[in-house]
Amino acid sequence: MIIRNTILLFSLTLLLLGCQKDDNTFEKQGPEIQPLVPVESFRQDRGREVNLSFELRAISGLGALQVLKDGEPYDNIDFPADDLIFQYDFNYLVEELPDGTALNFTLELTDQLGATAEPFTFEVVVGPPFDITDETIAGTEVKVITGRINRDLRLEAQFTYLINGLVSVEDNSVLTIEPGTTILMRTFNGPEDSRLAITRGCRIIAEGTKDSPIVFTSQGILDGTAAWGDWGGIFVYGNAPTNQAAVVFEDGFTYGGNNLGESSGSLRYVRIEYAGKSDADGIQLYGVGSGTQIRYLQVWNCFDNGIRFKGGGADIKYVVVTDHGAYGLWAEHGWRGRGQFLLFQTSIAATIIPVNFNNIARSLELRNDASNFELEPRTYTYISNVTMIGNGSTDADGTRRGFRVRRGAMGLFHNMIATNYPDDAVRVEDVAPERLDDGTMEIGNIHSWGNKTNYDELAEDYFLPNPDFNLSEEPVPGITPGNFVGSVPSPFNPAADARFGNWFTPAPYVGAVENEANDWTADGSWCKNQDGTIR
Repeated sequence: MIIRNTILLFSLTLLLLGCQKDDNTFEKQGPEIQPLVPVESFRQDRGREVNLSFELRAISGLGALQVLKDGEPYDNIDFPADDLIFQYDFNYLVEELPDGTALNFTLELTDQLGATAEPFTFEVVVGPPFDITDETIAGTEVKVITGRINRDLRLEAQFTYLINGLVSVEDNSVLTIEPGTTILMRTFNGPEDSRLAITRGCRIIAEGTKDSPIVFTSQGILDGTAAWGDWGGIFVYGNAPTNQAAVVFEDGFTYGGNNLGESSGSLRYVRIEYAGKSDADGIQLYGVGSGTQIRYLQVWNCFDNGIRFKGGGADIKYVVVTDHGAYGLWAEHGWRGRGQFLLFQTSIAATIIPVNFNNIARSLELRNDASNFELEPRTYTYISNVTMIGNGSTDADGTRRGFRVRRGAMGLFHNMIATNYPDDAVRVEDVAPERLDDGTMEIGNIHSWGNKTNYDELAEDYFLPNPDFNLSEEPVPGITPGNFVGSVPSPFNPAADARFGNWFTPAPYVGAVENEANDWTADGSWCKNQDGTIR
């Protein structure tokens, strides 16, 4: 008993210390009920489940939870005396009731001293949780989608759609988008933004063609007011592993699992424009598995990061990120995908003063974990044929950077171009010497020139002096701040290297776009130039 009480006292001490540092831990001494996702009213079809999670807290120990449905007992839990925090998962199978029926649920919590929390009340409304309505905006008829899509839905090219606020695809549903479809995103003057979330277990099938791409863009294109950062982004949550937890809860949704090969769908000939509001990225791929197909994707004029990976194993090929305000591609937390033919080009000004997050953004950044570089599964990737063009090579243009591998991330990186960066263009760090000696971490066949610093850290000290890695500071003919078409021959062909595998396309040259005759960005109407014209 003495040992148990000592442990409990130690736990309470840590908890109280944590309270001083984290305003979200305890705001008062009494018990509290906190929903993990804000909810006042939840709409759901008959025969489908309502699943909500709440965090229960009591510094004096949780006592009992009672859940009432329209004033009658629905569920209850009695807690052991030493439980201080508990996640309560509420589940309700909607009964056969008429649409519009509202059911009121109340959570009542007491602690071990008999103190009561402020009751938490919400309603469940019977009926479809999403709507598609007609609206006319600036003379254009649009179909407005609002709510949670809980069944398979197909968006047809003959209509223009508008996502209104947060629209999520749930209940293992599939969202299919026809080639040539335009999806507008509602713009808001305040902090609210529009975004599309494909939740865990669901899929998005957005397969355009080179001449009929699928475009996600701002509502502002209808009246000429579109601007970067008009809306949030696209979020895809999968069942593949990350190194943060078995399942991660973030921004109202869960992701992660144990299925590295799972598929969250496919994106092909898709363009994302004017995204990046409210710290959202153009497209976020969280715990998305290798069965997900991503080809011919452009993120154009995005205020924040273009593409963000957290764990998973999704591969990307033929990807363009144009005028990214922050990072072009940022991968971390155990991403194990592959990449080929990646193009990053930005002219977005990033001044040194005032200093801000975007000033130090990179075109391509790989991380593992900030607190544990060795955390498994480790961010490890194979990438070849990349062109990165920055926003200026002088100090006055800011501190934007090119390619960086850090915090325990590793991989094999070949056939890359990095130019016109006002800071370091190619930088490798946080790699143990034995990982360099055994070839676990490798960069090779890179041309980096016209930057403030062409190579830095291990890229400069280890790889550059060794001629076996074929690193160069010579320009690639034809590559300029405004032109990314061009390459030079390389002794490395990813398709012929057994470490890379047959997923890679033969490409024995340095850069993402070999020449004008083989310019995959100009094949069709799916890709835009920096000035907004179609290539």
